[in-house]
Amino acid sequence: MIDLRDIRVRFDRAEILRGVNLSAAEGEAIALIGESGSGKTTLLKTAAGLIRPQEGEVWIAGENLTRASARALARIRRQVGMLFQGNALFDSMTVRENVGFVLQEVQRLAPAEIERRVRDLLDRLHLGDIGRLYPRELSGGMKKRVGLARAVIGEPKLLFCDDPTAGLDPITSDAIADLILVLRRHFRVTLLLVSNSIPVVKKLADRVFLLHQRQLLDLGPSALIEDSNRPEVQRFLRPEAAP
Repeated sequence: MIDLRDIRVRFDRAEILRGVNLSAAEGEAIALIGESGSGKTTLLKTAAGLIRPQEGEVWIAGENLTRASARALARIRRQVGMLFQGNALFDSMTVRENVGFVLQEVQRLAPAEIERRVRDLLDRLHLGDIGRLYPRELSGGMKKRVGLARAVIGEPKLLFCDDPTAGLDPITSDAIADLILVLRRHFRVTLLLVSNSIPVVKKLADRVFLLHQRQLLDLGPSALIEDSNRPEVQRFLRPEAAP
């Protein structure tokens, strides 16, 4: 479902990713961990087709994003739901309008069908009472739920989540992780997750990769990450113990 081949990304003279390879099977959940500024979000956006690499290829569901025309790229992106770190909700729209945006502007569904699908999803996420509110009226955890609802309303094949629990307290973080797990199973999506929260990674991911010195290291199953004896992993997990 996801296949990144020898990806290299530079911004001006700064090399962010160098020879990165990553593959994920249909329905698999992959987590990316790494130090702040290591390039995790850049890799996520490259996989989603939001950033074009200088070298390498990005394949999504068997289609090459790096060689796709603008029209083909837009079509392929419809298979991807994206939860941005800052949620990226439209301040001037209500919760209901934010969630239904893709259905209206991209899928061009009839208003009655949009209303039905938005209402059903908000009810599923226990958000039915806030449809008329605006993002400024919501807590951080509620904004994250709305962002998730908008990411999956189009029933994508892939769900990309950029640090979905950043800035949230542990209880809310656990609730958001549970919600992502429920949505992943319900919509049967392939998940690409950026997070440095080990509890979240262990709950959501099948495999874990560490982005270290512009390259990606396969750490294997998430359940075993804390048992790794690789020095790069130990320095990441226990920076206070590093020499």
